[in-house]
Amino acid sequence: MQLDLPTILLLYKTALVAGALSIFHVSRHSCRPQGLKPLAAAYLLLAVGAELAGQGEYSMLPLWFWTHTSLLLGALGYTLFWAGARALSGRRRVLPAVLILVPGGWLVLGLVTQFPLDNLLRAGAFHLTAAVSLTAAAWEVWHDRRTESLPSRPLLAGLLLASAGTFALQLLYIATHTASPQGFALAFSVQMFCHFGVALMVSSLSNERAEVRLEKVAQTDTLTGVGNRRWAMSMLPARLPVGSAIAQLDLDHFKHINDRFGHAAGDRVLVATADALRHQLRDSDLLARMGGEEFLVYLPDAAASAASAIAQRLCGAVQQIRLSELGEDIPITVSIGLACVTSAGGTWADWLAAADRALYDAKRAGRNRVVTTHERTA
Repeated sequence: MQLDLPTILLLYKTALVAGALSIFHVSRHSCRPQGLKPLAAAYLLLAVGAELAGQGEYSMLPLWFWTHTSLLLGALGYTLFWAGARALSGRRRVLPAVLILVPGGWLVLGLVTQFPLDNLLRAGAFHLTAAVSLTAAAWEVWHDRRTESLPSRPLLAGLLLASAGTFALQLLYIATHTASPQGFALAFSVQMFCHFGVALMVSSLSNERAEVRLEKVAQTDTLTGVGNRRWAMSMLPARLPVGSAIAQLDLDHFKHINDRFGHAAGDRVLVATADALRHQLRDSDLLARMGGEEFLVYLPDAAASAASAIAQRLCGAVQQIRLSELGEDIPITVSIGLACVTSAGGTWADWLAAADRALYDAKRAGRNRVVTTHERTA
């Protein structure tokens, strides 16, 4: 089947414009729009460059104008494509001076040597820029897959790499003087599919980020930044294993702090307490604010002696917090009820109830202390 190059180019330009509009629309509603507008601009530059080349081929534009301009727009478009992918992936933005380095270099070289007037040389420069830029864009997306593991990320990297590979293959044909109109038509067909897929994956990645953000908001205490009760309940194993521990923490006389110093000061105390607790815990430990002045700590791998030592450190760390309001120090201490899981059986709710009973024992004993229990039943 013979592919009609003018028709393929028309569809290619249409796909680029549609992709630009799609990405621009996503950028207006995205929770993290970095890189989206540069990508949309890149699509539009490529579409305009392709249109100029098409008009020039039909002698509707001066030869010197469309050859130099289409190469400039194409090179700038794919360089911007790389910069957009880098920002989209979450890495540092590219400086404008770096962005214009490649297209500016081609423009200067073209004006000096007039090589863009030769179709194969111009196509070679364009394909080389596209192949390198898209490979770099694919690397940017793939490189951060572990810090942001979303399903669309590897698919986006794969499409970018496939597009780069198509340009690289066509560049080989150009270099060996085996390129043909049919080959260019096939290559642009593949590029049309890849660019459409890239726009789709960019939209999908943005939606996945929004879902992750909503889930995080739903499971995070907005004041302290630690997990909330819902998150804690979802993270605790159904039955706590032997050799783990769970603790209930309650700030002492917190109502008095609010009444004497104000609720803004009380919020500061909660934030400082969460920070102090977080810095004393291991990466594997769980910290959540259960509501009000209550916190929960789960130690998944801590024998009774180790769990008790950690709880004592938590108690001491809170006591070391130094806050003041209107020149008066705010007294901050915490009472902790610690339940050490020394026998199999019992749900997390059983052990949490045991920790809660130990917490009340700590309160009755004078506060600012740790009371440990190994029993899960009253």
